Amino acid sequence: MKKQFITAIKISVSLGLIFLVFRQLDWQQIGWIVKKANPFYFAFALILFLISQIISVFRFNLFIRKVGVRINFKTNSQLYLLGMFYNFFLPGGVGGDAYKAFALSKAQNKSLKRVGRIVFVERFLGIIAIGFCLGILFLFLPTQLSYGWNLGAAILAFLGTLVILQILIRWLPISKRRVYIGFLYSITIQLLQILTIFFILKSFQIDGNAFVYFFMFLISSVLSVISFAGLGIREFVFFYGAEFFDFQADSSAIIALAFSMITAFVSFLGIIFLIKPIEMKKK
Repeated sequence: MKKQFITAIKISVSLGLIFLVFRQLDWQQIGWIVKKANPFYFAFALILFLISQIISVFRFNLFIRKVGVRINFKTNSQLYLLGMFYNFFLPGGVGGDAYKAFALSKAQNKSLKRVGRIVFVERFLGIIAIGFCLGILFLFLPTQLSYGWNLGAAILAFLGTLVILQILIRWLPISKRRVYIGFLYSITIQLLQILTIFFILKSFQIDGNAFVYFFMFLISSVLSVISFAGLGIREFVFFYGAEFFDFQADSSAIIALAFSMITAFVSFLGIIFLIKPIEMKKK
């Protein structure tokens, strides 16, 4: 009941933020932006997002092998895609990560606690990578403050990343090599998704400082934990962030909507493996 209550809160946050943003959008302006969109760039954005999810599969495999789980790439990809479907389309008590941990522990007779812990570490590395990328973006972010503040924030992000990585290595039964490789995978995933945003910008022919859009995207990724599948919070950050940075708010919001559409499309493919059960073949 506690998990269902938290899920209900997240759905409420998403719906509330979607209502708040959507009622302020100029849908005629958005329709014009979509009409003139370049489908080639949008297709490339979709491909980059798909590649980022393939890298995520490799990262997931890196960590589940630590607890003795051995599955081939095809099975791993199917399980990962089904997890995405659970996360995006099934607002129940079982999230995609929880389902993957349960399915793997049951299929290969492994401790659910150990598998769940390793899945958490794998996801947590993604959050650390976002913080690291934010640190880099601080160096290119236009603000009304002196550049020293940007530099200080970047250094703080870098040092924070190193400290958290060392804590993971010291307190969890995971080798230093595995943590660093997982972190590099996570950085690659974030860079590919930043490039996804870049090509969405190119598709809609939206001008402006691209680094600001990248910054807003990463901030919305961190805050997505308080909403359901990131819906609402991403659009909220892009809409009001654009006002803060003196960008066109409608154009900014359509970027967030487009990314959500790409995520929804890829996640929906996981329904195949909800209908057709995955065979948990060992590698």
